[in-house]
Amino acid sequence: EPTNHLDLGACVWLENYLSTYPRCLLVISHSQDFLNGVCTNIMHLTNQGKLMYYGGNYEVFVRTRTENEVNQMKRYEKEQTDIKHIKEFIASCGTYANMRKQAESKQKIIDKMVEAGLTPKVVADPIYRFRFPKCETLPPPVMGFKEVSFSYSGKKEDYLYKNLNFGVDLDSRVALVGPNGAGKSTLLKLMLGWISPCEGDVNKNGHLRIGHYNQHSEDQLDLSKSPYEFVRDLYPDGVVTENGLEKLDVEQWRQKIGQFGISGERQTEPMFKMSHGLLTRVVFLLISLKNPHILLLDEPTNHLDMSAIDSLAEAINNFPGGLVLVSHDFRLISQVAKDIWVCDKKTVAPWKGDIQSYKRHLQKEMGL
Repeated sequence: EPTNHLDLGACVWLENYLSTYPRCLLVISHSQDFLNGVCTNIMHLTNQGKLMYYGGNYEVFVRTRTENEVNQMKRYEKEQTDIKHIKEFIASCGTYANMRKQAESKQKIIDKMVEAGLTPKVVADPIYRFRFPKCETLPPPVMGFKEVSFSYSGKKEDYLYKNLNFGVDLDSRVALVGPNGAGKSTLLKLMLGWISPCEGDVNKNGHLRIGHYNQHSEDQLDLSKSPYEFVRDLYPDGVVTENGLEKLDVEQWRQKIGQFGISGERQTEPMFKMSHGLLTRVVFLLISLKNPHILLLDEPTNHLDMSAIDSLAEAINNFPGGLVLVSHDFRLISQVAKDIWVCDKKTVAPWKGDIQSYKRHLQKEMGL
């Protein structure tokens, strides 16, 4: 996972450098864009514990694997159909002596097929799909920045931002891009009200609920508790839904937890036994329980695998509220963002184009 703490510019540079690296390279990454640019071969560790080799980059791997699985299912279905017909014939032979010879001959065909090895049925990768709940509509402006300037020291000469003017509403789908240190996470903190502007105002609708994720969100979890115990204790009076406050019983809690791919014993085991990926899912569960109007997501993919990232993209696209995203994952940005805002040189400016045109801009700036 070499791209986890890099900005998009550093990801572009690293991708270019590794794509021409003259020696052996073994990389594990959840960034499809990065793997497409770097890799010439893919090793896929299946759920059955087999290591499968493919030529080409990640995109070629996905296409080849899909074709192989389609062909495998055709062989499996043909074999199963043939075996079924043969067994039906054997069953019809009864005890007649002249028919028993034919039945034994047919049984030998099945035995040889089994001995040679039957084609296994394709087992799909486990996926989970979750959703952020529907929220009531709020009239714009939901959140507005008016002549906002900020520095952590409070001094004008240290301003990270100067005279910002923009708004975020329920139909916003914004990705913040820019170099590390430009203030992307600081901008989210201003939106959350964790810090206050030195000049200007951040105005928010009084009913606005914000769902927030950052790289330290897991710290809020009590790892000695199970996911069920944690959310039950956190919301003893129930959760806010579009229909008001709703108290949940054990089965309803387990259903909500299960929507985020945490099922079976994992719901009742202490969270210290969980991987970072599963803990990230618990955090997304907590975000959904707030029934937010706007999602502020700061590097949400660091501990997610590719299928989970696709599930996150699907959940965002089905979410009726607003989004402000900070991510180094070009593919996720291309899936969910309608607008690209560049944070740099003490301002926030809209990018006239999509994320791939911004990537080409970065490459050109670096002379790549």
